Amino acid sequence: MAKRFKMGLVSKKVRRVGRNDAGSEDESDPEIETEEEEEAREELEMEDEGEDEEVDEEEEEEEEEDGDDDDKQIASKKDAEIEELEKEYLNLRHQEQDLLKSLKRHKDEDLLKGQAVKNQQVLWDKSLEFRFLLQKAFSSSNKLPQEPMRSSLCDSDEAVKKAYSDLITSSNQVLDSLLELQEALLEKNPSISQGTDGINESSKFTEVSKNLDGEGDKEWSRIYQVHSRIAPFRDSSIDKWQKKTQVTTGAAAFKGNLKAFNQKISEQVADYMRNPNKMIKGMQLHRSAVGVFGAVPTTSSDVKDANVDGDPELLDDSEFYQQLLKEFFESVDPNSSETVFYALKRMQTKKRKIVDRRASKSRKIRYHVHEKIVNFMAPEPMNLPPMAPKLFENLFGLKNQKTASVS
Repeated sequence: MAKRFKMGLVSKKVRRVGRNDAGSEDESDPEIETEEEEEAREELEMEDEGEDEEVDEEEEEEEEEDGDDDDKQIASKKDAEIEELEKEYLNLRHQEQDLLKSLKRHKDEDLLKGQAVKNQQVLWDKSLEFRFLLQKAFSSSNKLPQEPMRSSLCDSDEAVKKAYSDLITSSNQVLDSLLELQEALLEKNPSISQGTDGINESSKFTEVSKNLDGEGDKEWSRIYQVHSRIAPFRDSSIDKWQKKTQVTTGAAAFKGNLKAFNQKISEQVADYMRNPNKMIKGMQLHRSAVGVFGAVPTTSSDVKDANVDGDPELLDDSEFYQQLLKEFFESVDPNSSETVFYALKRMQTKKRKIVDRRASKSRKIRYHVHEKIVNFMAPEPMNLPPMAPKLFENLFGLKNQKTASVS
């Protein structure tokens, strides 16, 4: 705009000079006029160049200001990014420190658990060893004389009476030491307490203790008290480890409570212990099979009137003993467990049925009384229609096969 304005002024000036020269009498030379115009144009060009330089300087200043603003924005963005990176670094560092602390804590917990497992294994091995040593004494105790033969033997000989009393005191001491060990282990376990879980068991204990009298009954009441304390913790621990094994083996996918193996172990044991007569009868032995001291030998008439279920004072726990022994050998050497188990099976004395051997060779009539018939229905005559034979002959092409064979 400034250029155009100046050029307009210059053109007006040139026109004015031309008019003045035209009005004069002496005509001037046209070359002189052109020189003046050239001088004016040069002045204008110089002024334009100066203005262009000023404009360029202003534009450069504006560009520099814009560049400074851009640099400031870029610097502020970089500062914000650096702050965010520092925050992320601090968070990662805190997380790493927390992870290291948790790993250290878990490591300490694992060390404590490993030491506890070792102690439990040692305790379990010692208890198994003690149980194996007691098996011979337990099986031999079935041969001890029973009443009234025991009292007569003790009255007849003082040495027998003293030996019998020493046996009772030593067995009581062993039982007391076992119960003290159980009570000490219960006191050290914080998970076992006389809380709400033991209310039902304690009520049962009070009901049972009312019916118990005497020294032997006191021992049984103490045993039942320890059992009532440990039962809730035992059931919860067994069920917890059963769930873990089901998750690891994939058995938890089969959800069917109707099946016995999908139920909890504590529930299975509780259902089985509601009617333990079958198990108890299977553990009972007969006097003739054991050979009790002072027992009168049985005759054929006594065999007929004998108790089929066995003597309740004579028990045989060889099945439990063999199972414990098998698990012990599996823990030591898994390959030798099967051979040892079958060797023990062969060494075990088989239970013989009580049979009257004098009744052999048809010297006595053997018979079994059958149970009464239930839902019995008398036979009814079945009349087949006359078309039945032809119908069965036409089935599966039997008639065609017969004709083909005849032809």
